[in-house]
Amino acid sequence: MMTGESSLPGVIVVGDPRIHVLISQAPAQWSVQSLQKNVAHMWESLSGGRVDSGSRIVIFTDFNPDGTPVQESELLAIARAMTAMNDAGASVFHISGSVSARETISGHLADLSGPGALNMGITCIEIDAKDAPGDHVVPAIQSVVNSFVEFGVRPDSAGASEVVQTVEVERSGFGIPSIPALPPIGKSRAASNTSPRVSQGPALDVENHESRELLSKPRLPGQTTITVTSSKGGSGKSTASILLAASIASASRKAGKPLSVCLVDLDTRDGQVASMIGQFMPTALNIRIQPIWDEERIRRNLVHAEGLEIDTLLAPIRPRTAETVGPDFYRSIVRSLQRMYDVVVMDTSVQYLDPLIAEVALVEADEILFVTSLASTAVQGMARALREITAPVDESGLGIPREKLGIIVNQSVANVGMETDQVLAAGLGIPVVGVIPLATKDVLTATNLIQMHKLLEHTTLGAAYNDLAIACMPNHELAPWVAPVSRNSDSSPDTSTAMTQSQTGSNSAGSGSDSKKRGFLRR
Repeated sequence: MMTGESSLPGVIVVGDPRIHVLISQAPAQWSVQSLQKNVAHMWESLSGGRVDSGSRIVIFTDFNPDGTPVQESELLAIARAMTAMNDAGASVFHISGSVSARETISGHLADLSGPGALNMGITCIEIDAKDAPGDHVVPAIQSVVNSFVEFGVRPDSAGASEVVQTVEVERSGFGIPSIPALPPIGKSRAASNTSPRVSQGPALDVENHESRELLSKPRLPGQTTITVTSSKGGSGKSTASILLAASIASASRKAGKPLSVCLVDLDTRDGQVASMIGQFMPTALNIRIQPIWDEERIRRNLVHAEGLEIDTLLAPIRPRTAETVGPDFYRSIVRSLQRMYDVVVMDTSVQYLDPLIAEVALVEADEILFVTSLASTAVQGMARALREITAPVDESGLGIPREKLGIIVNQSVANVGMETDQVLAAGLGIPVVGVIPLATKDVLTATNLIQMHKLLEHTTLGAAYNDLAIACMPNHELAPWVAPVSRNSDSSPDTSTAMTQSQTGSNSAGSGSDSKKRGFLRR
Protein backbone atom coordinates (compact mmCIF):
# COMPACT_ATOMS: atom_id res chain seq x y z
CA MET A 1 0.00 0.00 0.00
CA MET A 2 1.26 3.47 -0.82
CA THR A 3 2.50 5.74 1.97
CA GLY A 4 -0.23 8.03 3.21
CA GLU A 5 -3.05 5.98 1.69
CA SER A 6 -6.21 5.24 3.68
CA SER A 7 -6.25 2.07 5.77
CA LEU A 8 -9.68 1.33 4.32
CA PRO A 9 -9.98 -1.39 1.65
CA GLY A 10 -9.05 0.03 -1.74
CA VAL A 11 -11.44 -0.06 -4.70
CA ILE A 12 -10.28 0.19 -8.32
CA VAL A 13 -12.85 0.97 -11.02
CA VAL A 14 -11.81 0.29 -14.61
CA GLY A 15 -13.87 1.66 -17.49
CA ASP A 16 -17.04 3.72 -17.48
CA PRO A 17 -16.86 6.89 -15.32
CA ARG A 18 -20.52 6.57 -14.33
CA ILE A 19 -19.72 3.49 -12.30
CA HIS A 20 -16.79 5.30 -10.69
CA VAL A 21 -19.14 8.10 -9.58
CA LEU A 22 -21.64 5.55 -8.25
CA ILE A 23 -18.99 3.70 -6.24
CA SER A 24 -17.36 6.93 -5.00
CA GLN A 25 -20.66 8.18 -3.58
CA ALA A 26 -21.71 4.87 -2.04
CA PRO A 27 -22.21 4.77 1.75
CA ALA A 28 -19.31 2.41 2.37
CA GLN A 29 -16.10 2.34 4.35
CA TRP A 30 -13.74 1.92 1.42
CA SER A 31 -11.13 4.01 -0.40
CA VAL A 32 -12.05 4.53 -4.05
CA GLN A 33 -8.99 5.03 -6.25
CA SER A 34 -8.83 7.32 -9.27
CA LEU A 35 -10.74 6.16 -12.33
CA GLN A 36 -8.80 3.85 -14.66
CA LYS A 37 -10.07 4.39 -18.21
CA ASN A 38 -8.97 0.93 -19.42
CA VAL A 39 -6.93 -2.10 -18.42
CA ALA A 40 -3.66 -0.72 -19.82
CA HIS A 41 -4.17 2.42 -17.74
CA MET A 42 -4.77 0.28 -14.64
CA TRP A 43 -1.53 -1.69 -15.07
CA GLU A 44 0.41 1.52 -15.67
CA SER A 45 -1.06 3.16 -12.57
CA LEU A 46 -0.35 0.12 -10.43
CA SER A 47 3.26 -0.10 -11.57
CA GLY A 48 3.72 3.64 -11.11
CA GLY A 49 2.24 3.66 -7.60
CA ARG A 50 -0.61 6.00 -8.51
CA VAL A 51 -3.27 3.61 -7.19
CA ASP A 52 -3.24 1.35 -4.15
CA SER A 53 -1.58 -1.90 -5.21
CA GLY A 54 -3.17 -3.58 -2.20
CA SER A 55 -6.73 -2.79 -3.28
CA ARG A 56 -9.07 -5.61 -2.33
CA ILE A 57 -11.92 -4.78 -4.71
CA VAL A 58 -11.53 -4.39 -8.48
CA ILE A 59 -14.49 -3.47 -10.69
CA PHE A 60 -14.40 -3.80 -14.49
CA THR A 61 -17.00 -2.48 -16.94
CA ASP A 62 -17.40 -3.67 -20.52
CA PHE A 63 -19.01 -0.55 -22.00
CA ASN A 64 -18.22 3.05 -22.91
CA PRO A 65 -19.91 6.18 -21.44
CA ASP A 66 -22.35 6.19 -24.37
CA GLY A 67 -23.42 2.64 -23.51
CA THR A 68 -21.69 0.93 -26.42
CA PRO A 69 -19.51 -2.16 -25.77
CA VAL A 70 -15.75 -1.69 -25.70
CA GLN A 71 -13.61 -3.14 -28.47
CA GLU A 72 -12.98 -6.88 -28.75
CA SER A 73 -9.30 -6.51 -27.85
CA GLU A 74 -10.22 -4.70 -24.65
CA LEU A 75 -12.65 -7.48 -23.68
CA LEU A 76 -9.78 -9.97 -23.82
CA ALA A 77 -7.63 -7.60 -21.77
CA ILE A 78 -10.42 -7.31 -19.21
CA ALA A 79 -10.70 -11.11 -18.93
CA ARG A 80 -6.94 -11.43 -18.42
CA ALA A 81 -6.95 -8.69 -15.79
CA MET A 82 -9.91 -10.30 -14.00
CA THR A 83 -8.07 -13.61 -13.83
CA ALA A 84 -4.89 -11.97 -12.54
CA MET A 85 -6.68 -9.93 -9.89
CA ASN A 86 -8.73 -12.92 -8.79
CA ASP A 87 -5.58 -15.03 -8.45
CA ALA A 88 -4.10 -12.23 -6.36
CA GLY A 89 -6.97 -12.57 -3.90
CA ALA A 90 -9.04 -9.51 -4.79
CA SER A 91 -12.83 -9.51 -4.98
CA VAL A 92 -13.43 -9.02 -8.70
CA PHE A 93 -16.63 -7.67 -10.23
CA HIS A 94 -17.68 -7.55 -13.88
CA ILE A 95 -20.38 -4.95 -14.53
CA SER A 96 -21.81 -5.88 -17.91
CA GLY A 97 -23.97 -3.75 -20.15
CA SER A 98 -24.57 -6.14 -23.04
CA VAL A 99 -25.14 -9.83 -23.63
CA SER A 100 -22.50 -10.03 -26.36
CA ALA A 101 -19.76 -8.47 -24.24
CA ARG A 102 -20.68 -10.63 -21.26
CA GLU A 103 -20.58 -13.83 -23.30
CA THR A 104 -17.28 -12.85 -24.93
CA ILE A 105 -15.63 -12.22 -21.56
CA SER A 106 -17.11 -15.43 -20.12
CA GLY A 107 -15.58 -17.36 -23.01
CA HIS A 108 -12.18 -15.76 -22.44
CA LEU A 109 -12.39 -16.53 -18.70
CA ALA A 110 -13.14 -20.18 -19.43
CA ASP A 111 -10.07 -20.36 -21.67
CA LEU A 112 -7.86 -18.57 -19.15
CA SER A 113 -9.00 -20.18 -15.89
CA GLY A 114 -7.25 -23.55 -16.30
CA PRO A 115 -5.95 -25.06 -13.04
CA GLY A 116 -6.94 -21.90 -11.17
CA ALA A 117 -10.62 -22.36 -11.93
CA LEU A 118 -11.29 -23.65 -8.42
CA ASN A 119 -10.63 -20.16 -7.05
CA MET A 120 -12.46 -18.29 -9.76
CA GLY A 121 -14.83 -16.02 -7.83
CA ILE A 122 -15.67 -13.28 -10.31
CA THR A 123 -19.11 -11.77 -9.83
CA CYS A 124 -21.04 -10.49 -12.85
CA ILE A 125 -23.60 -7.71 -12.37
CA GLU A 126 -25.89 -6.97 -15.29
CA ILE A 127 -27.14 -3.44 -16.01
CA ASP A 128 -28.58 -1.46 -18.89
CA ALA A 129 -25.50 0.49 -19.94
CA LYS A 130 -27.44 2.71 -22.35
CA ASP A 131 -29.78 3.87 -19.61
CA ALA A 132 -28.19 3.98 -16.16
CA PRO A 133 -25.95 1.84 -13.92
CA GLY A 134 -28.94 0.86 -11.80
CA ASP A 135 -29.56 1.08 -8.08
CA HIS A 136 -28.76 -2.60 -7.51
CA VAL A 137 -25.03 -2.29 -8.26
CA VAL A 138 -23.86 -1.19 -4.80
CA PRO A 139 -26.10 -3.66 -2.87
CA ALA A 140 -24.84 -6.43 -5.15
CA ILE A 141 -21.22 -5.55 -4.37
CA GLN A 142 -22.10 -5.19 -0.69
CA SER A 143 -23.47 -8.74 -0.59
CA VAL A 144 -20.05 -10.08 -1.56
CA VAL A 145 -17.67 -7.83 0.38
CA ASN A 146 -19.63 -7.21 3.59
CA SER A 147 -17.20 -9.40 5.55
CA PHE A 148 -14.53 -6.70 5.31
CA VAL A 149 -16.35 -3.51 4.26
CA GLU A 150 -18.82 -1.65 6.47
CA PHE A 151 -21.85 -0.14 4.76
CA GLY A 152 -24.26 2.57 5.86
CA VAL A 153 -21.46 4.95 6.90
CA ARG A 154 -19.65 7.33 4.59
CA PRO A 155 -15.85 7.28 5.06
CA ASP A 156 -15.67 11.08 4.79
CA SER A 157 -18.63 11.85 7.07
CA ALA A 158 -18.20 13.96 10.20
CA GLY A 159 -16.85 11.82 13.02
CA ALA A 160 -16.81 8.85 10.65
CA SER A 161 -20.01 7.54 12.22
CA GLU A 162 -22.84 9.51 10.65
CA VAL A 163 -25.39 7.21 9.10
CA VAL A 164 -26.19 8.01 5.49
CA GLN A 165 -29.90 7.62 4.85
CA THR A 166 -29.92 8.48 1.14
CA VAL A 167 -27.14 9.52 -1.19
CA GLU A 168 -27.99 11.77 -4.14
CA VAL A 169 -25.39 11.10 -6.81
CA GLU A 170 -24.28 13.93 -9.09
CA ARG A 171 -25.65 13.02 -12.46
CA SER A 172 -23.13 15.02 -14.51
CA GLY A 173 -25.06 14.02 -17.60
CA PHE A 174 -24.75 10.31 -16.72
CA GLY A 175 -28.36 9.78 -15.60
CA ILE A 176 -27.41 7.94 -12.38
CA PRO A 177 -30.34 7.43 -9.99
CA SER A 178 -30.19 7.84 -6.21
CA ILE A 179 -28.72 4.96 -4.24
CA PRO A 180 -31.28 3.52 -1.82
CA ALA A 181 -30.38 3.70 1.84
CA LEU A 182 -28.41 0.75 3.19
CA PRO A 183 -28.87 -0.41 6.77
CA PRO A 184 -26.41 0.96 9.36
CA ILE A 185 -24.17 -1.66 10.92
CA GLY A 186 -22.75 0.12 13.93
CA LYS A 187 -19.59 2.10 14.51
CA SER A 188 -17.05 2.65 11.78
CA ARG A 189 -13.89 0.61 11.75
CA ALA A 190 -11.84 3.75 12.35
CA ALA A 191 -13.68 4.49 15.58
CA SER A 192 -13.23 1.06 17.12
CA ASN A 193 -10.33 -1.11 18.17
CA THR A 194 -12.41 -4.25 17.86
CA SER A 195 -12.86 -6.43 14.81
CA PRO A 196 -15.24 -4.97 12.23
CA ARG A 197 -18.80 -6.12 12.48
CA VAL A 198 -19.93 -8.21 9.55
CA SER A 199 -22.96 -6.85 7.73
CA GLN A 200 -25.50 -9.28 6.35
CA GLY A 201 -26.35 -6.84 3.57
CA PRO A 202 -29.69 -5.27 2.77
CA ALA A 203 -32.77 -7.30 3.51
CA LEU A 204 -33.89 -9.46 0.63
CA ASP A 205 -37.07 -8.16 -0.98
CA VAL A 206 -38.24 -11.31 -2.73
CA GLU A 207 -41.31 -9.63 -4.19
CA ASN A 208 -39.12 -7.28 -6.22
CA HIS A 209 -36.75 -9.99 -7.40
CA GLU A 210 -38.97 -12.89 -8.35
CA SER A 211 -40.34 -13.14 -11.85
CA ARG A 212 -44.05 -12.88 -11.18
CA GLU A 213 -44.80 -14.12 -14.68
CA LEU A 214 -42.72 -17.27 -14.22
CA LEU A 215 -43.97 -18.11 -10.73
CA SER A 216 -47.59 -17.50 -11.70
CA LYS A 217 -47.36 -20.51 -14.01
CA PRO A 218 -48.11 -24.02 -12.71
CA ARG A 219 -45.36 -26.58 -12.26
CA LEU A 220 -44.61 -28.60 -15.37
CA PRO A 221 -46.90 -31.64 -15.74
CA GLY A 222 -45.43 -34.59 -13.86
CA GLN A 223 -42.69 -32.39 -12.39
CA THR A 224 -40.67 -34.15 -9.68
CA THR A 225 -38.40 -32.50 -7.12
CA ILE A 226 -35.97 -34.73 -5.23
CA THR A 227 -33.80 -33.82 -2.24
CA VAL A 228 -30.70 -35.88 -1.49
CA THR A 229 -29.41 -35.43 2.04
CA SER A 230 -27.46 -37.13 4.82
CA SER A 231 -26.36 -36.59 8.40
CA LYS A 232 -22.72 -37.51 7.90
CA GLY A 233 -20.00 -36.19 5.64
CA GLY A 234 -18.27 -38.66 3.38
CA SER A 235 -21.42 -40.66 2.74
CA GLY A 236 -21.21 -39.97 -1.00
CA LYS A 237 -24.23 -37.69 -1.02
CA SER A 238 -22.99 -35.38 -3.79
CA THR A 239 -21.91 -38.32 -5.94
CA ALA A 240 -25.36 -39.83 -5.46
CA SER A 241 -27.05 -36.54 -6.37
CA ILE A 242 -25.06 -36.14 -9.57
CA LEU A 243 -25.41 -39.73 -10.75
CA LEU A 244 -29.12 -39.90 -9.90
CA ALA A 245 -29.80 -36.71 -11.87
CA ALA A 246 -27.70 -37.93 -14.80
CA SER A 247 -29.29 -41.40 -14.73
CA ILE A 248 -32.78 -39.90 -14.94
CA ALA A 249 -31.72 -37.77 -17.90
CA SER A 250 -29.98 -40.69 -19.63
CA ALA A 251 -32.67 -43.34 -19.06
CA SER A 252 -35.49 -41.03 -20.15
CA ARG A 253 -33.56 -40.06 -23.26
CA LYS A 254 -32.94 -43.71 -24.16
CA ALA A 255 -36.64 -44.39 -23.68
CA GLY A 256 -37.39 -41.73 -26.29
CA LYS A 257 -39.06 -39.40 -23.82
CA PRO A 258 -36.25 -37.15 -22.54
CA LEU A 259 -36.73 -35.30 -19.26
CA SER A 260 -35.01 -32.01 -18.56
CA VAL A 261 -33.04 -32.23 -15.31
CA CYS A 262 -31.48 -29.53 -13.14
CA LEU A 263 -29.21 -30.27 -10.17
CA VAL A 264 -29.10 -27.59 -7.44
CA ASP A 265 -26.11 -27.49 -5.06
CA LEU A 266 -27.64 -26.28 -1.78
CA ASP A 267 -24.44 -26.76 0.22
CA THR A 268 -23.61 -23.05 0.24
CA ARG A 269 -20.61 -23.41 2.55
CA ASP A 270 -18.89 -26.48 1.14
CA GLY A 271 -20.49 -27.33 -2.20
CA GLN A 272 -18.84 -30.17 -4.10
CA VAL A 273 -20.78 -30.21 -7.37
CA ALA A 274 -18.59 -27.61 -9.09
CA SER A 275 -15.41 -29.58 -8.43
CA MET A 276 -16.99 -32.81 -9.57
CA ILE A 277 -18.15 -31.42 -12.92
CA GLY A 278 -15.04 -29.26 -13.41
CA GLN A 279 -16.87 -25.94 -13.82
CA PHE A 280 -17.03 -23.21 -11.21
CA MET A 281 -18.83 -20.21 -12.66
CA PRO A 282 -21.42 -18.80 -12.75
CA THR A 283 -23.01 -19.59 -9.39
CA ALA A 284 -26.26 -18.88 -7.56
CA LEU A 285 -24.75 -15.58 -6.44
CA ASN A 286 -24.80 -14.39 -10.05
CA ILE A 287 -28.59 -14.75 -10.01
CA ARG A 288 -29.01 -13.34 -6.50
CA ILE A 289 -27.46 -9.99 -7.38
CA GLN A 290 -29.67 -9.41 -10.43
CA PRO A 291 -32.57 -6.95 -10.14
CA ILE A 292 -35.05 -9.64 -11.19
CA TRP A 293 -34.90 -13.43 -11.29
CA ASP A 294 -36.68 -14.34 -14.49
CA GLU A 295 -36.28 -17.46 -16.60
CA GLU A 296 -33.79 -15.87 -19.00
CA ARG A 297 -31.45 -14.75 -16.18
CA ILE A 298 -31.76 -18.06 -14.37
CA ARG A 299 -30.90 -20.10 -17.47
CA ARG A 300 -27.98 -17.79 -18.27
CA ASN A 301 -26.42 -18.54 -14.90
CA LEU A 302 -26.84 -22.32 -14.94
CA VAL A 303 -23.93 -24.56 -15.94
CA HIS A 304 -24.45 -27.46 -18.34
CA ALA A 305 -22.49 -30.55 -17.32
CA GLU A 306 -21.22 -32.15 -20.52
CA GLY A 307 -21.44 -35.93 -20.61
CA LEU A 308 -23.90 -35.97 -17.73
CA GLU A 309 -26.33 -33.94 -19.87
CA ILE A 310 -27.86 -32.07 -16.96
CA ASP A 311 -27.93 -28.41 -15.99
CA THR A 312 -26.60 -27.35 -12.61
CA LEU A 313 -27.05 -24.38 -10.29
CA LEU A 314 -23.73 -24.15 -8.48
CA ALA A 315 -23.25 -22.98 -4.90
CA PRO A 316 -21.26 -19.78 -4.29
CA ILE A 317 -17.52 -20.36 -4.37
CA ARG A 318 -16.70 -18.41 -1.24
CA PRO A 319 -18.34 -19.63 2.01
CA ARG A 320 -18.46 -16.04 3.29
CA THR A 321 -21.24 -15.30 0.80
CA ALA A 322 -23.44 -18.11 2.14
CA GLU A 323 -25.67 -15.72 4.08
CA THR A 324 -26.35 -13.77 0.89
CA VAL A 325 -28.04 -16.72 -0.82
CA GLY A 326 -30.35 -17.80 1.97
CA PRO A 327 -33.67 -19.66 2.27
CA ASP A 328 -35.87 -16.94 0.73
CA PHE A 329 -33.73 -16.77 -2.38
CA TYR A 330 -33.44 -20.53 -2.87
CA ARG A 331 -37.15 -21.09 -2.22
CA SER A 332 -37.93 -18.69 -5.05
CA ILE A 333 -35.34 -20.25 -7.39
CA VAL A 334 -36.39 -23.84 -6.68
CA ARG A 335 -40.01 -22.95 -7.40
CA SER A 336 -38.93 -21.21 -10.58
CA LEU A 337 -36.94 -24.27 -11.67
CA GLN A 338 -40.01 -26.44 -11.07
CA ARG A 339 -41.64 -24.45 -13.86
CA MET A 340 -38.62 -24.85 -16.14
CA TYR A 341 -37.42 -28.45 -15.61
CA ASP A 342 -39.16 -31.83 -15.47
CA VAL A 343 -36.87 -32.90 -12.63
CA VAL A 344 -35.08 -30.85 -9.99
CA VAL A 345 -32.55 -32.62 -7.74
CA MET A 346 -31.27 -30.79 -4.66
CA ASP A 347 -27.93 -31.75 -3.11
CA THR A 348 -27.71 -30.49 0.48
CA SER A 349 -25.22 -30.20 3.31
CA VAL A 350 -25.33 -32.56 6.29
CA GLN A 351 -26.77 -29.84 8.54
CA TYR A 352 -30.35 -31.00 8.18
CA LEU A 353 -31.62 -28.50 10.79
CA ASP A 354 -30.19 -25.57 8.84
CA PRO A 355 -33.05 -23.34 7.57
CA LEU A 356 -31.86 -23.83 3.99
CA ILE A 357 -32.58 -27.55 4.32
CA ALA A 358 -35.32 -27.62 6.96
CA GLU A 359 -37.36 -24.82 5.35
CA VAL A 360 -36.55 -25.28 1.67
CA ALA A 361 -34.97 -28.58 0.58
CA LEU A 362 -37.16 -30.86 2.72
CA VAL A 363 -40.36 -28.85 2.30
CA GLU A 364 -40.17 -28.23 -1.46
CA ALA A 365 -39.25 -31.83 -2.30
CA ASP A 366 -41.68 -34.48 -3.46
CA GLU A 367 -39.16 -37.18 -2.56
CA ILE A 368 -36.34 -37.14 0.00
CA LEU A 369 -33.47 -39.60 -0.28
CA PHE A 370 -31.41 -40.05 2.87
CA VAL A 371 -27.92 -41.38 2.11
CA THR A 372 -26.03 -43.53 4.58
CA SER A 373 -23.01 -45.80 4.44
CA LEU A 374 -22.75 -49.01 6.47
CA ALA A 375 -20.52 -47.40 9.11
CA SER A 376 -22.17 -47.69 12.51
CA THR A 377 -21.72 -43.96 13.15
CA ALA A 378 -23.49 -43.18 9.88
CA VAL A 379 -26.39 -45.55 10.61
CA GLN A 380 -26.79 -44.18 14.14
CA GLY A 381 -26.66 -40.61 12.87
CA MET A 382 -29.29 -41.48 10.28
CA ALA A 383 -31.63 -42.76 12.99
CA ARG A 384 -31.29 -39.51 14.98
CA ALA A 385 -31.80 -37.38 11.89
CA LEU A 386 -34.84 -39.28 10.68
CA ARG A 387 -36.47 -38.97 14.10
CA GLU A 388 -36.04 -35.18 14.08
CA ILE A 389 -37.07 -34.82 10.45
CA THR A 390 -40.29 -36.84 10.78
CA ALA A 391 -41.35 -35.94 14.33
CA PRO A 392 -44.38 -33.61 14.53
CA VAL A 393 -43.70 -29.91 14.90
CA ASP A 394 -45.40 -29.84 18.30
CA GLU A 395 -42.82 -32.41 19.42
CA SER A 396 -39.93 -30.21 18.26
CA GLY A 397 -39.56 -32.07 14.97
CA LEU A 398 -39.69 -30.81 11.39
CA GLY A 399 -42.96 -32.55 10.60
CA ILE A 400 -41.86 -33.95 7.23
CA PRO A 401 -44.25 -36.73 6.06
CA ARG A 402 -42.62 -40.14 6.28
CA GLU A 403 -44.04 -41.19 2.91
CA LYS A 404 -41.73 -38.67 1.22
CA LEU A 405 -38.63 -40.41 2.58
CA GLY A 406 -36.48 -43.26 1.34
CA ILE A 407 -33.00 -44.48 2.29
CA ILE A 408 -30.04 -45.05 -0.02
CA VAL A 409 -27.38 -47.39 1.30
CA ASN A 410 -24.23 -46.17 -0.39
CA GLN A 411 -20.80 -47.84 -0.59
CA SER A 412 -22.44 -51.12 0.31
CA VAL A 413 -20.13 -54.05 1.00
CA ALA A 414 -20.57 -57.46 2.66
CA ASN A 415 -19.30 -58.72 6.01
CA VAL A 416 -18.55 -55.42 7.74
CA GLY A 417 -20.61 -56.01 10.88
CA MET A 418 -23.72 -54.15 9.71
CA GLU A 419 -26.61 -56.36 8.67
CA THR A 420 -29.71 -55.56 6.66
CA ASP A 421 -32.06 -55.73 9.64
CA GLN A 422 -29.92 -53.23 11.57
CA VAL A 423 -30.20 -50.67 8.79
CA LEU A 424 -33.93 -51.23 8.44
CA ALA A 425 -34.41 -50.85 12.20
CA ALA A 426 -32.43 -47.61 12.27
CA GLY A 427 -34.59 -46.38 9.38
CA LEU A 428 -37.64 -46.37 11.66
CA GLY A 429 -39.78 -48.11 9.08
CA ILE A 430 -38.64 -45.89 6.20
CA PRO A 431 -37.78 -48.18 3.28
CA VAL A 432 -34.35 -48.70 1.79
CA VAL A 433 -34.99 -47.68 -1.80
CA GLY A 434 -31.57 -48.00 -3.35
CA VAL A 435 -28.33 -49.88 -2.74
CA ILE A 436 -25.16 -48.58 -4.35
CA PRO A 437 -22.21 -51.00 -4.28
CA LEU A 438 -18.77 -50.00 -3.08
CA ALA A 439 -16.45 -49.10 -5.97
CA THR A 440 -14.00 -46.74 -4.30
CA LYS A 441 -11.24 -46.81 -6.89
CA ASP A 442 -13.55 -46.17 -9.82
CA VAL A 443 -15.43 -43.34 -8.09
CA LEU A 444 -12.19 -41.66 -7.01
CA THR A 445 -10.75 -41.95 -10.50
CA ALA A 446 -13.87 -40.51 -12.13
CA THR A 447 -14.01 -37.68 -9.60
CA ASN A 448 -10.34 -36.73 -9.85
CA LEU A 449 -10.35 -36.85 -13.66
CA ILE A 450 -13.71 -35.03 -13.83
CA GLN A 451 -15.25 -37.95 -15.69
CA MET A 452 -18.35 -38.62 -13.61
CA HIS A 453 -20.31 -39.47 -16.76
CA LYS A 454 -18.23 -42.63 -17.19
CA LEU A 455 -19.78 -44.05 -14.02
CA LEU A 456 -23.13 -44.20 -15.83
CA GLU A 457 -21.67 -47.08 -17.85
CA HIS A 458 -19.99 -48.74 -14.88
CA THR A 459 -21.02 -52.39 -14.64
CA THR A 460 -22.43 -52.16 -11.12
CA LEU A 461 -22.78 -48.47 -10.34
CA GLY A 462 -24.49 -47.60 -13.61
CA ALA A 463 -27.06 -50.34 -13.15
CA ALA A 464 -27.69 -49.43 -9.50
CA TYR A 465 -28.28 -45.75 -10.25
CA ASN A 466 -30.49 -46.61 -13.22
CA ASP A 467 -32.65 -48.74 -10.92
CA LEU A 468 -32.80 -45.88 -8.43
CA ALA A 469 -33.81 -43.46 -11.18
CA ILE A 470 -36.65 -45.73 -12.31
CA ALA A 471 -37.86 -46.10 -8.74
CA CYS A 472 -37.86 -42.31 -8.25
CA MET A 473 -39.79 -41.67 -11.46
CA PRO A 474 -42.61 -44.27 -11.50
CA ASN A 475 -44.91 -42.15 -13.66
CA HIS A 476 -42.34 -41.59 -16.39
CA GLU A 477 -40.90 -43.97 -18.95
CA LEU A 478 -37.23 -44.74 -18.27
CA ALA A 479 -35.23 -47.34 -20.16
CA PRO A 480 -33.62 -50.21 -18.21
CA TRP A 481 -29.86 -50.19 -17.95
CA VAL A 482 -27.97 -52.02 -20.69
CA ALA A 483 -24.29 -52.86 -20.38
CA PRO A 484 -22.19 -50.97 -22.93
CA VAL A 485 -20.46 -52.93 -25.67
CA SER A 486 -17.02 -51.88 -24.43
CA ARG A 487 -16.24 -51.35 -20.77
CA ASN A 488 -12.49 -51.06 -20.76
CA SER A 489 -12.48 -48.56 -17.92
CA ASP A 490 -15.00 -50.44 -15.76
CA SER A 491 -13.88 -52.36 -12.73
CA SER A 492 -15.74 -54.77 -10.55
CA PRO A 493 -16.89 -53.45 -7.20
CA ASP A 494 -14.45 -53.86 -4.34
CA THR A 495 -16.38 -56.88 -3.07
CA SER A 496 -19.90 -58.26 -3.10
CA THR A 497 -22.60 -55.96 -1.78
CA ALA A 498 -24.05 -56.44 1.66
CA MET A 499 -27.58 -55.57 0.58
CA THR A 500 -29.45 -56.08 -2.66
CA GLN A 501 -32.58 -54.62 -4.16
CA SER A 502 -34.47 -57.82 -3.46
CA GLN A 503 -33.44 -57.74 0.21
CA THR A 504 -34.68 -54.18 0.69
CA GLY A 505 -37.89 -54.66 -1.22
CA SER A 506 -37.41 -51.64 -3.43
CA ASN A 507 -38.55 -51.64 -7.02
CA SER A 508 -36.11 -52.44 -9.77
CA ALA A 509 -35.98 -51.88 -13.49
CA GLY A 510 -37.82 -55.02 -14.40
CA SER A 511 -40.38 -55.08 -11.61
CA GLY A 512 -43.41 -54.71 -13.82
CA SER A 513 -46.25 -52.26 -14.30
CA ASP A 514 -47.23 -52.06 -10.64
CA SER A 515 -43.91 -50.47 -9.72
CA LYS A 516 -44.38 -47.99 -12.53
CA LYS A 517 -47.66 -46.89 -11.00
CA ARG A 518 -46.67 -46.72 -7.36
CA GLY A 519 -42.95 -46.25 -6.87
CA PHE A 520 -41.28 -46.82 -3.54
CA LEU A 521 -41.84 -43.24 -2.39
CA ARG A 522 -45.55 -43.36 -3.27
CA ARG A 523 -46.70 -46.10 -0.94
